[in-house]
Amino acid sequence: MASEQRPARSLDGLKRRILLSLLLALGLLAGWRGLMVTWSRPAALLTRGPYLQSVTPDGVIVAWETDVPGDSQVDYGPTASYGLTVSDATPVTHHAVALTGLAPYTKTHYRVSTDGQPLGGNSAFRTAALSGTQTAFTFVAFGDTRTNADAHQRVVDCILELAPDFVLHVGDFVEDGNVADQWTTFFTIEQGLLRQAPLFGVLGNHDNDSVKYFDAFHFPGNERWYSFDYGNVHFVALEIDGDSNYKPGSGQAVWLEDDLAHTGQEWKVVFFHVPPYSSGKHSSDLGVRTALEPLFAQYGVDLVFNGHDHDYERSVANGVVYIVAGGGGAPLGLKVNSNPASAYFTSTYQSVLVTVTGAVLTTTGVRADGLRFDEFTLSKLSLHYFLPVMLKRQ
Repeated sequence: MASEQRPARSLDGLKRRILLSLLLALGLLAGWRGLMVTWSRPAALLTRGPYLQSVTPDGVIVAWETDVPGDSQVDYGPTASYGLTVSDATPVTHHAVALTGLAPYTKTHYRVSTDGQPLGGNSAFRTAALSGTQTAFTFVAFGDTRTNADAHQRVVDCILELAPDFVLHVGDFVEDGNVADQWTTFFTIEQGLLRQAPLFGVLGNHDNDSVKYFDAFHFPGNERWYSFDYGNVHFVALEIDGDSNYKPGSGQAVWLEDDLAHTGQEWKVVFFHVPPYSSGKHSSDLGVRTALEPLFAQYGVDLVFNGHDHDYERSVANGVVYIVAGGGGAPLGLKVNSNPASAYFTSTYQSVLVTVTGAVLTTTGVRADGLRFDEFTLSKLSLHYFLPVMLKRQ
């Protein structure tokens, strides 16, 4: 009987060996296919960013670019341990992820990833200050970063030392907005700054109304002209680049008047490219002055930042302070035109640091080597501000 059972056991063993061989072959095939997928989809490399856009009291847009399409993920939280994640499975090379539900004026750490690969390391930023709760913050205005990469880098390095909460760019990011390599240079130089300080910008004439500008940035509204609040300041960005229509009755002018009329913020700051007051090469643009100055005076605009001329100049007219802050990297210019409103002029690479402390606003020119100049203060202190203290003492 034992000899009769041996062939059956041998047949069962053969079946098992065949089954194991088939499973092994299937496993090898699956592994090979996985390897082929890996080979056909290389790991994404970071080519731009990450950089921060449209910060609000409870959120921000985090943008970055990769050399090949992939998904988008941002890990974020109050520390570098993160704890929160937002993602988008759509394969893209330009990534833009909105973080929401954050606390006002709070430091947030974040890290971007594509296809599971962390890119750019840990970064951190502050959400926007909320009016009525945060009374002190800083920002920097600068522009015309066009051509001199070395000067541009020195200005950016200096701004990093100032550690502003956010930055305003007054236009002419690059020499020709249609040239991709120039945008690559811009973002390479600005990388360390824009990963921690959200950027708000406006079109300059050299940006050429390029689709590359609109592809790169994520500004509020229609991105050409828009406004936002930060703390007790209302900021207005305009498209005054030499080609846009800002004359009375235009869509931009109608929007501007409505926007200024309906803000209740303590301070009003406007920024755009072409200056209504300038002693530089381009001189004062009388068309801009005629169209906009009456609105600024009527609605109590306090401070206007411009570029276009590559220098620093402060002018004061009809109760409004105008600052040309065009020393971000383009070739410097001299004082060659008459400007009776001029109060201070210097031809130097620079940015402008603004410190807001409630009813007091201080601006300071800062050269690329860190030397400070032309510091002045605007104040809205009045009985209105002292009255609560007086009442408490009674």
